[in-house]
Amino acid sequence: MQTYGQPKVNYPWYAGNARYTGFSAQFLAAHIGQIASMCFFAGTFTIFELTRYDPDLPLYSQNFVCLPQLAREGFGVGSGGVIVDTYVYFAIGMIHLFAAAVFASGALYHIVTGPKNFADSEFPGVKRFHFEWDDFATQGRILGHHLLFLGAGAFLFTFWGATHGFYDPSIGEVRAVIPQFNIVRLFKYGWAIPGFNPFFVDNLEDVQMGHLFVAFLFTIGGVFHILIKPWPYTDRLYKKNADAILGYALGGLAFLGFNACYFAAVNEITFPPEFFGPALELKFGVAPYFADTLDMAKGSHSSRFWICNFHYFWGFYCLQGHLFHALRGMGFDFRNVPKYFEQFAPEV
Repeated sequence: MQTYGQPKVNYPWYAGNARYTGFSAQFLAAHIGQIASMCFFAGTFTIFELTRYDPDLPLYSQNFVCLPQLAREGFGVGSGGVIVDTYVYFAIGMIHLFAAAVFASGALYHIVTGPKNFADSEFPGVKRFHFEWDDFATQGRILGHHLLFLGAGAFLFTFWGATHGFYDPSIGEVRAVIPQFNIVRLFKYGWAIPGFNPFFVDNLEDVQMGHLFVAFLFTIGGVFHILIKPWPYTDRLYKKNADAILGYALGGLAFLGFNACYFAAVNEITFPPEFFGPALELKFGVAPYFADTLDMAKGSHSSRFWICNFHYFWGFYCLQGHLFHALRGMGFDFRNVPKYFEQFAPEV
């Protein structure tokens, strides 16, 4: 972390991961705790939405975000997108709560019992995961393990689609989706004008083909980063400090957030209108609050609306974090901003 010449920086409790910048094991604990909080959110909100679910109303009109996600993956869904089994939603919610407890226990172990740094661990296999912020070789190895887990998750997702199936809004049924890998068709999506366009994704086979391609890409990338040391050009291209690395990560999250917002807004194959509501349209004109009739506002607050808004604002704030930490990583001192503007202030 950029300290601007201060030999020791004390971070308050609300400073987040900054408190663990110099402690690799406790830095891991913070990440495990964040995973626990995500599992806790998924579990509690799934059960919360289930307690408020009304079978007489469309799913998308009940301001839900978890149940529509489970429904599109084929859980508890019958013909025409009708919810026929809600117990599976309860079970999934409880599984997430159990996982949250396991992850929270792991986080507490690394904070309370485990060593602060992996270099001080008594287990030789653990020591190799100790890292410094200017050590791209070790960070590359850690990145490789992350990519392997992401690849495994993508493979499991395609396996689930091929065995159990997803809900296909084009036929109104849950069906097995077996990807048909076609590299030419896959890259046509990337060459579409104006670029990758979710309007062109009109079948689940192509969606699964994309996941299968990403699974192979993650796996190959994971093996590469574990076995191959960073190439020399990385020393010239990348900054090697905590702020810069955090800035890289936040930049990627911002891109994914904006992309997810756009995809969820317009695509009805992966986000069926039965569960998320009709596709959104960008319109300019009189706001619904000032309209003569409330018809303009009907359906505006569907599940699709909430999901898209969350991803947009999440991407927006990740972008602000990217800019903030990227500037700090390059040595910009935000404490000197007032002094900077004083140079241009008119003399009184």
